[in-house]
Amino acid sequence: MMRNSMIKTSGWLVNNTVFATFKQTTPLYGSTTDGRLYWIERNDVDLAGLQIKNQVQKPRSMIVQESYAPRIYGERWYNNNTKTGQLPNVEIHDIFSTVKLSNNTVDLMVGSATNAATDNNNYFGLPVSMEPTVGIGTTDQTNFGGTLLDSDFRDTEQIVACTSRRWEMDMATRDLDDMQVNTNAQVRNIPMRLSFRNDWGSGDAIASDYLYHVRIMIATFDRTNAYNVLPESVTTSGWFIAIPPSIQYLTSEVVEPSFIEHMTMTRRSRAI
Repeated sequence: MMRNSMIKTSGWLVNNTVFATFKQTTPLYGSTTDGRLYWIERNDVDLAGLQIKNQVQKPRSMIVQESYAPRIYGERWYNNNTKTGQLPNVEIHDIFSTVKLSNNTVDLMVGSATNAATDNNNYFGLPVSMEPTVGIGTTDQTNFGGTLLDSDFRDTEQIVACTSRRWEMDMATRDLDDMQVNTNAQVRNIPMRLSFRNDWGSGDAIASDYLYHVRIMIATFDRTNAYNVLPESVTTSGWFIAIPPSIQYLTSEVVEPSFIEHMTMTRRSRAI
């Protein structure tokens, strides 16, 4: 029997006008080591009905449905200087997992510069080793200060499915500069193209009480300060980030394993 686990994520319009409210609304936000803004949205699916029947789900496919691509505008302000920041880009990572990814894990994945325990360790920001080896340096996700990180940083093994995407500015820098000067403020919008998409995850059986979902969003924006502090907004540039709402399905095959198989799947799903 096939089953769809569905979650819905909100649309986000982030700009200077709502920035103070935005920081209070999202459960986690900060600055990446390359000076971008990141934030998250959390959801979950209750699997008690399957647990009562001693059933588990084996993931088969993940679908992310959205009605439009992310939209963005900015004048590349960084540390209160215009045209010194990155060219506009947006990343979205939609993650299904059998344990709730901690804030430390999310900070680690995005390469947070505003979490003291993870600012030198990251997945998305810089290349890292995925092997739990010792002595490979402080930039590795399993190694901080020369010793192994504790379990709070290593629950990404329980990610069963994820879709990662990145959009880049689809125009020349000179055209961007011209657009920023001559385009009416009411209609400004930087054309973006999808530059990267990857579907990944363990695909392991889901034998937990909940199926957790987190949407991680990372984007450039106009900021008055540097990368290593919580981001603050430029008030004069008219920057914005628009992330579409989504409906997401994780399609799975529902099976009823033997007792031993079920216990093994449960231990792995719950990181026991």
